[in-house]
Amino acid sequence: MTRRGKGPLDPETLLRLGTSEHYEDPELYDFEYRDHRHDVAWYRGLARDRGPRQRIVELGAGTGRISLPLCHDGHTVVAVDRMPSMLDHLRRKAEGAPSDVAARLEPVLGDITALPLPDAGADLVFAPFNVLMHLYSWEDLLRCFREAARVLVPGGRFAFDVLLPDLEWLTWDPEERHSVTHFTHPRTGAAMVYSTNHTYDPHTQVCHVRIYYDDAPKRPRAFKPPPEPVQVVHLAHRQIFPEELRHLVAAAGLTLDSLGGNFRGARLAPGTDSQCGLCTKPSGHV
Repeated sequence: MTRRGKGPLDPETLLRLGTSEHYEDPELYDFEYRDHRHDVAWYRGLARDRGPRQRIVELGAGTGRISLPLCHDGHTVVAVDRMPSMLDHLRRKAEGAPSDVAARLEPVLGDITALPLPDAGADLVFAPFNVLMHLYSWEDLLRCFREAARVLVPGGRFAFDVLLPDLEWLTWDPEERHSVTHFTHPRTGAAMVYSTNHTYDPHTQVCHVRIYYDDAPKRPRAFKPPPEPVQVVHLAHRQIFPEELRHLVAAAGLTLDSLGGNFRGARLAPGTDSQCGLCTKPSGHV
């Protein structure tokens, strides 16, 4: 890991870093989300319920945490991502999979607001794991929803999940560290500590998360944030509220089938982490 100096960043730089920095180390990314499985089961279930050998486009496919299981299930997946580092890691992982599984995967470098894909070529479009939260204006969000509608066959389905904004969490003290976790770096073997804090801008609806990586103290000493961390990684997430999602679905010409919580279809309520949406492209939509 490289060491990064301190200092305030302008809003444009914050968004640029917040869109990309978290995804520049795919090996560490895979390690951090290795136990995140409930969304994988949900998307696999949606594909299975529609039938075998579905043609799927995944937006923000990253290192294939969802794409590869879908390919294992017999579906073909166009895995779209804007980060070459993530797609390169996905290709390496696919090389270790059975040849028939790798053959069903097509990594594509692209922008999810302007997909380099033909009209009406997909049975399903998936936008998992908060990828829509990297679209920082309603215009870009609407472009993405319309692109999903464009590449779907009539009757095809668009599914997505994003965090449900937690107004209390968003206003936590931006100087206090949270989620303090000891871990061993998967590549270097170094004993380290992960922690976060964040600042929310209500004007833009963007939460700027700072992820800190520090050297772990010698046990049994408790972790105390040092003056200078080993590394700070920025992550910018635009908060998207339920009524905005309902409007985006309708404005894109899609029909909302459900908007539930936590991959269980429950009503959105306090304590809900994720909003899970499922919509359909009407038969008459072009």
